[in-house]
Amino acid sequence: MSAYQHYEFLALDQPLDESQRAELRDLSTRASITATSFTNEYHWGDFRGDPARLMRTHFDAFAYFAEWGTRWIMISVPSAVLRPADIKPYLLTEDAYFTTAKGRTVISLLSQDEEADFVEYPAGLAGIAPVRAELLGGDRRLLYLAWLLSVQADDELDDGELEPPVPAGLGSLSAPLCAVAEFLRIDSDLLSVAAQGSPPLPTGDGRRGEMTGWIENLPAKEKNRLLELVVEGETARARARMLQSFQAETRGGPAVAEGTRTVRQLWSAAGELRVRRAREEAALAAEQEKRRREEAAAAREARLEGLAGRREAVWQEVEDRINTKLPGEYDRAVSLLADLYALAEREEEQDAFTRPLREMRERHRRKSGLQRRMDEAGLER
Repeated sequence: MSAYQHYEFLALDQPLDESQRAELRDLSTRASITATSFTNEYHWGDFRGDPARLMRTHFDAFAYFAEWGTRWIMISVPSAVLRPADIKPYLLTEDAYFTTAKGRTVISLLSQDEEADFVEYPAGLAGIAPVRAELLGGDRRLLYLAWLLSVQADDELDDGELEPPVPAGLGSLSAPLCAVAEFLRIDSDLLSVAAQGSPPLPTGDGRRGEMTGWIENLPAKEKNRLLELVVEGETARARARMLQSFQAETRGGPAVAEGTRTVRQLWSAAGELRVRRAREEAALAAEQEKRRREEAAAAREARLEGLAGRREAVWQEVEDRINTKLPGEYDRAVSLLADLYALAEREEEQDAFTRPLREMRERHRRKSGLQRRMDEAGLER
């Protein structure tokens, strides 16, 4: 039985060397392999490699998609940059966890929904991968999304479990974070409720000026070490190290709020938000439908006013359109007849409409398509 699966890996810090690419080719002869990526899809069979191992040895970002409802993201970072103590409060379950080995910390986020409708593979890993740079720069919003993923999973967290520290900016996610939330199908109402306890992000302009002064005062030894990292190909590590030092020395770490809400409270608030939103959407839809009907009625009234002074010409136009024997012209002719009938009803002159209609139907009695259209429009014989 065929089943669609899509595997995608990206190397962000360092390109793959020839031996690494050869190793990947041994795992798949059909995959698209470059110095920075591995992509393959399967309709029959499966990938022979171990994605988790490849994330420790080859790649920095990974996305997997299967038509039966499984979606999987992994992000790999240097363990020296992202300490386990910083991420452990957010990654506690089989759906959101981390492993540390060989100097690498791999974050794994798994979404499984076997009842979900099949959709095509969404936006590629390129739209998700920038969350890694945000994470290395001290942004903890990805970690909180990971915790929400666990909240959604059945029986993963107790209802009384307290949320972890809430990072700033949950209400204004970056495009890559939005891509993560969409890919992992994180409940939008749950995310909106969680964002209510999130402080705003610091303004960029003020931070930039503050960072400029901080860089100027860095010891020469530290600047040299950062430059060495860049030369050695560790640009991401150098950036992360600078941002973490800057935040620690000027702001006491990334902006967060203490977690005070339980899983039960978040779900309850999300349910209330969902009901309120549904009511608002229903009210808006009703208002739009009312406006549409009013506009349609006004347009028809204006159309009838235009017909009132030229009824004979309209009857002749109907006759001319019928004589073309074209289906589209039949439709237009019947539409004009319906307007003439509405005009006759409005002015209580139905007899003035019924007599010429009967005569017209008799003249064209052999035109079954026209007769059917008239019947469907309620233009009785």
